[in-house]
Amino acid sequence: MKRGETRGLVCLVFAVTLAFTLASGASAQPGEFVKGVLQPLADGFPNRPITIIVVDDPGTSDDLYAKALQASLKDISPVNIRVVNEPSPVGGTWYVVQDIPRREGGRDGYYVIVIPAFGMATDLLTEPGTKEIGAKLDQMSVVISTDITPFIWLQRKNAPWGLQMADMVKYAKANPGKVRFIPEVGSAFDIVGEYVFNATGIKVNKIPQGSQQEAASTVGAGEGDVTVLGLTTAYANFQTGRVDVSLVMGDTVPEVFKKANPGLQCAKDLGLSTFIGVTKWGYSTSSQVPRAHIDWLYKLFKAGGTSNQFKEMRSKVMPGIVFQIADPETMDAELVKINTAMDPILREIGLHIDVIKKK
Repeated sequence: MKRGETRGLVCLVFAVTLAFTLASGASAQPGEFVKGVLQPLADGFPNRPITIIVVDDPGTSDDLYAKALQASLKDISPVNIRVVNEPSPVGGTWYVVQDIPRREGGRDGYYVIVIPAFGMATDLLTEPGTKEIGAKLDQMSVVISTDITPFIWLQRKNAPWGLQMADMVKYAKANPGKVRFIPEVGSAFDIVGEYVFNATGIKVNKIPQGSQQEAASTVGAGEGDVTVLGLTTAYANFQTGRVDVSLVMGDTVPEVFKKANPGLQCAKDLGLSTFIGVTKWGYSTSSQVPRAHIDWLYKLFKAGGTSNQFKEMRSKVMPGIVFQIADPETMDAELVKINTAMDPILREIGLHIDVIKKK
């Protein structure tokens, strides 16, 4: 072989080896997706299962949300994703937020909690337990928000005012205290109901219930007139044909409800806040978790939350859902915004913990 050919062969072998080395190095890049799987960070996180905590019972909206994400992460996470249910009274999520740092791996990001942002921010203003334990927004760091659902107003069949909330308001003004409001007592739905009544200047007969489904069943049986619920529970009861939808909070009316009520309005149509009564669903962890770990979780959850599998699973249980990704910084600021905006409103309608304690 000629000397020039030998030199060329050596250069070719060197180039191929270098390219292979660079490619191998790139494929092992920490914190990047390799063959569809997000690689752990250089510090080794995560090297064991990540647990999603649902502070509610199996089969609830929070639980179904967590399991939809769990399924979408199965093939892209380097570690197993577990879902555990830790039911607790209203406001109990804040107890879990404070408990996470005490759990093994809690300060590293191995535990995340399902959060409906509106409820988390308002619980701090309405629940004595959270105030007693000193819970604060800065103890929690949001990982991501994946989608948005509006609160839905249901009313009994054949209501004397017709199908529209605007007409119910007129009826209630003409008949103070006659309309029976059936809320899940102490919940975000209760708060939204009181906000709407206060904003429209009507008085109702409030009959508290223990859960969303109890409230829906009471209205469906004709033993109550109106209630406000989360999208999942509202849609399930709407499908039975025993109730009507009379208002959608926020600024959009889902198409799935329009067929039964073509004139259905949203909060914006009535001059009500589009900010109140809209849930941004997401996940949070302890603020003691390193930012690099939160960013890694965001990248993983974003991939799962934008997948077709996740969207299909969510749409089946929540028709009318809006898919919208929000990052940690955006959602941390959103919680502060909700908390700040709701403080004077809750005081005005008498549901702020400071007002309740004075009664």
